Amino acid sequence: MSPVPLILDVDTGVDDALAILLALASPEVTLIAATTVMGNVGVDQTTENTLAVLELCGYGEVEVARGAERPLARDHLAFPVVHGERGLGRAELPPASGAPSDRDAKRLIVETARERPGEVLLVATGPLTN
Repeated sequence: MSPVPLILDVDTGVDDALAILLALASPEVTLIAATTVMGNVGVDQTTENTLAVLELCGYGEVEVARGAERPLARDHLAFPVVHGERGLGRAELPPASGAPSDRDAKRLIVETARERPGEVLLVATGPLTN
C-alpha cells in the first residue's frame, strides 16, 4: 500500500514538533504540506518553528503555509509559560532559511483537497481555526 498524502495543521511548539518528526519517520504517510496557526505562541513564531524543524530534518521542500493568527471568537492569548517564549522549550534551532508559501493555510488546504479529492489526510493538532 502506498503512503497516504498528509497535511499537518500545527501550532508548532514542543508537542507539534514531535508530531512532525513522527510523520516524517512514518512509512504510512508522506508529509506533503504543513499549515500553521497560533497556539501557545503567535502564528509567526509557529510558522518559523515549523520551517526550522522541517529544514533541520532535511525536509525543507515541504510547503508550509501560514494560517490563522487569532481564534475565531476572541482575542489570541499567548501562553508562553507552557513551551517557552519561542514555543520550543529550551531548544535553540537554527533559523529557517526557507520562507512560508505564498498561499495561506486555508487556500492550501482547499486547493489540495480539490486537486486530490479523497486522497489527502488532514491532521489538525493545533486550534481548529484554519
